[in-house]
Amino acid sequence: MKRLAALVVCTLALGAACSRSSSAPAATVNGTTISTQDLVEELNAIEANGDFINSLQSGSPTGGITVVGSTPGSFDAAFVAQVLLRQLDYALIHSEVGKRHVAIDDACRLEARNDAMLNLGQQNAAGGQQLFDKFPKRYQDVLVARNADVIALEAALTGQQCGKGVDAAGYYSTHPDDFTKLCISLIAVSDQATADSVLVRARAGEDFAALAREVSIEPTSKETGGDIGCRLPSEFNPTVADVLKAGKTGAVLDPIPGNGGISIVKITDRQVAPLEEVRAQAEELATSTAGQAFSTWLRQARSEATVTVEPRYGTFDPATFQINAPTLDPGSGSSSSSSSTDSP
Repeated sequence: MKRLAALVVCTLALGAACSRSSSAPAATVNGTTISTQDLVEELNAIEANGDFINSLQSGSPTGGITVVGSTPGSFDAAFVAQVLLRQLDYALIHSEVGKRHVAIDDACRLEARNDAMLNLGQQNAAGGQQLFDKFPKRYQDVLVARNADVIALEAALTGQQCGKGVDAAGYYSTHPDDFTKLCISLIAVSDQATADSVLVRARAGEDFAALAREVSIEPTSKETGGDIGCRLPSEFNPTVADVLKAGKTGAVLDPIPGNGGISIVKITDRQVAPLEEVRAQAEELATSTAGQAFSTWLRQARSEATVTVEPRYGTFDPATFQINAPTLDPGSGSSSSSSSTDSP
């Protein structure tokens, strides 16, 4: 990818001349204005935190991104476009929180602050706190407020409450199938013809255990008469789990293809696992479900949004919800689209 030219953005220190050039909005989304001053203030806050810039530019998990430009007081054009794009997203989120009348109390803000530390520190809260402390106080408040909007909306989309932590018990009670162990017996065979023959015999009433000992090529099921115990749906391949959950207790299911063979499965029992046994899974699934619900909402909100962007910051592409950064150096002959980053 060719290198984008740097974008020089006026800073607060430039005074009146800067304010005159900054009267036009940097962008709008659904009628909400993101002023040039908003963009300038965020970039100033980032510029003031050299350690944060270094963490972005040397971030090995994502390969690093370019923040500063080639001349003093400048930012990389793609980075500026990405910061502005994130502001568009946060404006959409904040608007939705207001429409839903989602309450953000002190407990929610504390959860948001703690989560922001983890995000900044790439799951290292202490490292995130060190970076957070080097931002101006006003920008710290902005980061926490934004994150509070996100986690409050995530919670609202899944019937939870921000600031109360992950509602493992609530998820457990409303998703019983996820915590019902499936007790199965299995006969593994090598080809479809054998699978069809075994299926006919099993459904005709032959003893499943005897069939397993006779024909199964899987050592454990052959030895145990097919019995492989009781397992949570999450312990199976998702496609197989769906098939098993749909089957009736006592039924012999249609052959299920797998790696290296075909399985004929009989569901012998169902057992609901107690919450304390599966609390960790319930927390993980509740968190995942909230994240998926938020992602689905954001994709829909983006697809319906009306967006304008000041041309000096790039060209907005509604099909991808991206801002394609401008090429500012005519001599470079370079052009590129902004890529997704973990900017604050």
